Amino acid sequence: MGQQDHLVLGIMSGSSLDGLDFAICRFRLAEGGPFAVAEWEILAAKTDPYPPTWKARLRSAPALPGRELWRLHADYGRWTGRRAAAFLAKYPALEPELAGSHGHTIFHDPARGFTTQIGDGAFIAQILGLKTVTEFRSGDLAAEGQGAPLAPVADKYLFPQYDAFLNLGGIANLSLKTPQGEYLAGDISGCCQVLDRLAARAGLAYDDEGKLAAGGSLAPALAPKLDALPFHDLSYPKSLGNAWVRESFWPLIDEMGLPAADALHSFTLWLAEKIARDLERADTDCSAKTTASTTKQVLISGGGARNTFLVDQLRATQKEENPRFNFLVADRTIGDFKEAALMALCALLRTKGQTNSLSSATGAKRDSVNGALYLP
Repeated sequence: MGQQDHLVLGIMSGSSLDGLDFAICRFRLAEGGPFAVAEWEILAAKTDPYPPTWKARLRSAPALPGRELWRLHADYGRWTGRRAAAFLAKYPALEPELAGSHGHTIFHDPARGFTTQIGDGAFIAQILGLKTVTEFRSGDLAAEGQGAPLAPVADKYLFPQYDAFLNLGGIANLSLKTPQGEYLAGDISGCCQVLDRLAARAGLAYDDEGKLAAGGSLAPALAPKLDALPFHDLSYPKSLGNAWVRESFWPLIDEMGLPAADALHSFTLWLAEKIARDLERADTDCSAKTTASTTKQVLISGGGARNTFLVDQLRATQKEENPRFNFLVADRTIGDFKEAALMALCALLRTKGQTNSLSSATGAKRDSVNGALYLP
């Protein structure tokens, strides 16, 4: 059986606005059968922090009139392309054949049938001189899906040894492998964007390892308020937009006026319990017809994976003997750049005409091949 190597650049911008993630990935594909990744690796990776001006522009984007938003779409595509070119220039021996860019999400409203990720792929393709794939969600929405999450595609092809996955990014989401080999997935609630906003009250960019949260005190009144939000009762698959976090979730924390440490402590404990409950509920739904009771291995990635206090609280939700879930933190490179690798993989799948959005994860009527392909 022959094998074929592909070098692909993945570009990701998350809701926490920490910066652009770049990852040059090598995928070795098995030939002669169904699409499969025989082996893969991240050859080079970097987070390029957003300067204050770009943070401000992206944060204010949802309120822009149409003309200015479309201008931002073009400007952000140019800027992304230039930053990606600067990254690639540091690795002249690595020559990607393709780029996949998620863009930055401004609107995500699947109930109304639309999602918006800015960052014009035509500019990225021209600046890099590479075929570039963007717009990874709209095809799934057209098939009546949520357009999210995309992460189960990476879970399926790159991490088949794990049973479940947690991405603790700006929004926390889960992915769970079913006994049938499909993936049940969805967004849980706000995560790092809430943690970072609370840390900012103490003059911090983020709560390093959750140390500030660990020193806080519990405010018992917070958890019932957060649990009462209707989204939290919806069944999976389901997805969130940043607007929901800003407009529905954050005000419940903000109105309590808690000191930063107490708010962080209380939110972190609530989030750990919420994640564990949702995993258990999803696992019960998936495994209702099976009798398997082995501990499931859960891989944690994203910025929240570095929050030691949050990870410790997740582990504390499990029984010491025969835990239902074993929470494993990904190594630094995978933890920080899993989503950039996902973008690279989704771009490669798009050019191969292979599924890059799983209906079992998004609720769509069918699996789909997503992405707008721009030629240099």
